[in-house]
Amino acid sequence: MNAKRRPPTPTVVDRALDRAGLRRAPGRPTQVHLSVTDRCFLPCKHCDIWKNEDPDLPGHVWEDVIDRLAEWVAPASMNFVGGEPLLRKDLESLMGRAVQRGFDVSFNTNGWLVTEKRARAVAAAGVRIAYVSMDGIEKATVDHSRGRAGSWEKATTAIDRLLDAGVPRVIVATILHAGNAAEVDGLLAFVKSRGLQVVVQPLYQNFGDNDYDPDWWRQSEMFPRDEAQLAAIEGALDRLSVERLRGGPVCNAVGQLQGMKGHFRAPDQDNRHICRAGHSDISFDPQGRIRLCYFLDPVGSVFDPTPFPLMWDGLATLRRRWEVSRCDRHCNLLNCNFDRDDA
Repeated sequence: MNAKRRPPTPTVVDRALDRAGLRRAPGRPTQVHLSVTDRCFLPCKHCDIWKNEDPDLPGHVWEDVIDRLAEWVAPASMNFVGGEPLLRKDLESLMGRAVQRGFDVSFNTNGWLVTEKRARAVAAAGVRIAYVSMDGIEKATVDHSRGRAGSWEKATTAIDRLLDAGVPRVIVATILHAGNAAEVDGLLAFVKSRGLQVVVQPLYQNFGDNDYDPDWWRQSEMFPRDEAQLAAIEGALDRLSVERLRGGPVCNAVGQLQGMKGHFRAPDQDNRHICRAGHSDISFDPQGRIRLCYFLDPVGSVFDPTPFPLMWDGLATLRRRWEVSRCDRHCNLLNCNFDRDDA
């Protein structure tokens, strides 16, 4: 693994802001996350979003958000997430609007609602990447992780339909945990056979309307409990790292993969990796609140009259960004937060 890269030397202004508990971003956001629904129908073991009952914002609100963002940050990457985003009947329309406004668009799905018709609509919208959730290669493993029988079949069928429809990139999104580490070789063979890629997230505290719990891992049934399980996870991370170094279909940086070893061995200790939440990313939750981190308070709302650029450099955001820079939680290893230069 390469040595950890140090952040740029701070300027006089940056040092002054830091003393005041404030921090500015290096520039405009390059990645936008739109969580367009909290609705979901899979009771996944690692996620509690399906328990939320908040209604979706109407489509015209998200259309306005996309248009306002386009004036500020396009061309940037825009990822549509949920919940299960395909529960919105207007998802393809919203993604198509984002593409037309200059964004590089992707979306996440569990695969259950990817009919042939909707796969064609996704491709016609100009979506560049479809992330399909599949936590392993064995049916029993995937179905257990997703809390519903048939999840493996739905995911693999969705992959085929998206490929047939002409979506340029399909990426298998996998939550790595004690129960699927032994399946990494089979998963790699699967993605290679279909011309896919794979991206791995480490098991973390359940997402949803939950307060941060530093002891989440003690209650998680999928967190490794003994040396054999830890060794299996570390072996899987090493094989993924080698595949990445060979130019194989692994999206994660090697530094990120190797950093996950410490996450599983010592989840209550600072891993000393940089978190980039709110530095190059900006997120919008299903209620239209603007967030740098889902475990910290929002910094604004789409319903505020303040323009997005002023929110990005506003006092609340500067303060929240400083809090992120001092945070010792392991969510800095998640793909939305990991410092991609730390390879």
